[in-house]
Amino acid sequence: MNMKITGIIPARYGSTRFPGKPLALLGGRPMLLHVFEHASKSRLLTEVCVATESLNIQEACKSLSIPCLMTDPAHENPTSRLWEAAKSLPSDLYVMIGGDEPLLTGEDIDLVIQAALNRMEDEKGLFVANAMAPVLSPAEAMDTANIKVVCGEDGRGLYPSRFPIPYPKGELNFTYWKFASIGVYTRQALDFFADTPKGPLETIEECDLLRFIEHNVPVYFTSTGHPSLSVDTKKDLRQADLMIEQMQQ
Repeated sequence: MNMKITGIIPARYGSTRFPGKPLALLGGRPMLLHVFEHASKSRLLTEVCVATESLNIQEACKSLSIPCLMTDPAHENPTSRLWEAAKSLPSDLYVMIGGDEPLLTGEDIDLVIQAALNRMEDEKGLFVANAMAPVLSPAEAMDTANIKVVCGEDGRGLYPSRFPIPYPKGELNFTYWKFASIGVYTRQALDFFADTPKGPLETIEECDLLRFIEHNVPVYFTSTGHPSLSVDTKKDLRQADLMIEQMQQ
């Protein structure tokens, strides 16, 4: 069956900690361009576009020949912005690709899409599939910008938290995992998110994945098998530059 699978890159200019970060230069080019080029190498995506609230990002996308949709500036999270963009882009699946994770690749995107396709029949449309990446250092585990995740044996998410979970009571001899910004949604899942009020856990953690988990909607995770980095500060941008250089050597 031929399916239309649409990639959407939420890109918010008004970041509190790093205003304008989608247009921050990484290797001399806007970070958003790196993300778009990686997404464009996906074998499974039918189309890719940016969803933003910013005229600055819209103008940059126009100059870089990147399709762009304007969305409401009031969105509090990427999933909400994705839902609005999806309303004007009919598709079988929607893939959120974080505009601030330039280390994610087209192969990573395809890995998560395929995991979602494998679950579609069993889950009847109401589920989410995400990427996760290994945490490499105690500092990264403690960083509240990173959403740590714990999963069952089948990859189903048990709980995501900004706190380093599971908490090591004894010797630290396991790998922490964190959410990496690839999420695959059916339209049914996006509508569920938009129609469901924010619950207490999502409010406390400021993690939109909890809106699904609090209501027993399956949220699955697939490992990319390599580190990733969410660029939330200028320090992160410098670190991403170094990691890209190392990957290219």
